[in-house]
Amino acid sequence: MNNNPLSDFMGSIDEMTIAKKTTLLFLIMVVGMLFIGSFAHLSINRIKDNFDILYTKRMLPTIRLENLKDIYTVNILDTIRDIEKGSISAHEGQVVIALAQELIKIELQEYKNSLGIDESDWLIKLARSWGLINTTSKSFFKTKEDDVLTFKIEQKIHTIDGILLKMFSYFETKQALKAIDTLQNELYPSVYSINIDLTGLINLNLDGAKEGYARTTKVYDNTFEWIVVATLGTIAFAALLAIVLLQNIRLLHARLAKMVDAKTKELQQLNRDLELKVQHEVEQSRQKDQIMFRQSRLASMGEMIGNIAHQWRQPLNAIVLIIQSFQMKRMAGLALSDEFIDKQVNEGLQLASLMSHTIDDFRNFFKPNHSEEKFSVKETVLYSLKLVQEYYAKSGIEIFLNCNHDVQICGYPNEFSQVIMNLFSNAKDALEERGVEEKLIEVVVTKEASNAVISVIDNGGGISDEVQDRMFEPYFTTKHKASGTGIGLYMSKQIIEKQMQGSMSSTNITYVFQNGKRYEKCAVMTILVPLEKKEE
Repeated sequence: MNNNPLSDFMGSIDEMTIAKKTTLLFLIMVVGMLFIGSFAHLSINRIKDNFDILYTKRMLPTIRLENLKDIYTVNILDTIRDIEKGSISAHEGQVVIALAQELIKIELQEYKNSLGIDESDWLIKLARSWGLINTTSKSFFKTKEDDVLTFKIEQKIHTIDGILLKMFSYFETKQALKAIDTLQNELYPSVYSINIDLTGLINLNLDGAKEGYARTTKVYDNTFEWIVVATLGTIAFAALLAIVLLQNIRLLHARLAKMVDAKTKELQQLNRDLELKVQHEVEQSRQKDQIMFRQSRLASMGEMIGNIAHQWRQPLNAIVLIIQSFQMKRMAGLALSDEFIDKQVNEGLQLASLMSHTIDDFRNFFKPNHSEEKFSVKETVLYSLKLVQEYYAKSGIEIFLNCNHDVQICGYPNEFSQVIMNLFSNAKDALEERGVEEKLIEVVVTKEASNAVISVIDNGGGISDEVQDRMFEPYFTTKHKASGTGIGLYMSKQIIEKQMQGSMSSTNITYVFQNGKRYEKCAVMTILVPLEKKEE
């Protein structure tokens, strides 16, 4: 039985999923980086703490001791020499030396305070604050040499203060010789002696500074070594896990490759079947669109026949009157003069020619365009107006055209004209159905950026929300089945979008028509057609 922990660990890793292995690898890297960062932070704090101790415990006291030496050398010895030479009076010298003695007390007290700084590592201080280490650790106390030298210096300071007091008392009692003797035989030796002790204490602090520097260097070296070890350990463990992960990924990739090949073959077969189905559905959709287009044209043709009947009725009546005029002449016993006959015949021919032109106009309207051509929007709209204007006038509908600047578009003019006729027809039905007293339709042709904009507006009360959402669906109509098939707007949208690469939309607006009448809710059908057709 194999009880190798490493083998067990690697076996447990092999059983993990790819997601868990990736998560484990990520966690190892994160934990490793956090450990390295935390260790580096702790080490930097240790180095900083050692540096602070080195500065406050050794360097600052050394500066204090140097100040003491300077005070004795400059303020006291030089002042005494000036008194000895007679450069200054004893009283003046006493004032200067009194100030120097105050400075000596301050510097000495500051130095003694600095000796109480704990030189322990900050981790030991932290453990001591938590009670883990005895607070009477040796590192907390001053060294024996510090105490001995400090004590000697304090004693000599008191001795020098006594000598100075005795010397100035001699000066005050006019015993100059005794004062000079005290100065030369007692004061000078004492000052030199204390300077020697101060120098020894300074050297002791410098030795302590060297030890602190060595300790800081050691902390730095240890820190660098531990960071290197932690970094290499993290990288090695992550690399090992990455190798295991990559091996699993290769095996998984091989299995997935086989699965993909099988699924690819299935997908290819499905695509072939789908292509056949799509071709069949597209063909059916094309046939359906053709049938719907024919239905739309037949519906428009039925309306156009009504227009033809209306436009022929007046000329036919006039022709009947011309024919009856011959009969009336004969019954009245009047002679049929050549002038009368020529006049009546010419009027009849003109009426017949007008009726023939009407037939040609409607025949051209239903003739499909076989190729694209550039045409005028204004002329096409006018042509559509000409076909329905008289018929709509009979229903009391007035149609306006608002086109200040004509635009040219590319497409199929007859199909476009049929779209305009469908919009007229829907507007006419809405106006008649809602019983509007003054029925108005206005066509507005403008240019907006790179599009021609054709808007057909009527005052029939607008489009309801229910109708607006479905008005372009095939076979959707609000009319009775006998009055509409519901394919007019659908086919119009198909013509604009598929054949002319434009768009058709509807909305309600407040509008002022050309006759000056303002209506709050008017339906507007808007056609946008690009001025330059996009390449397919």
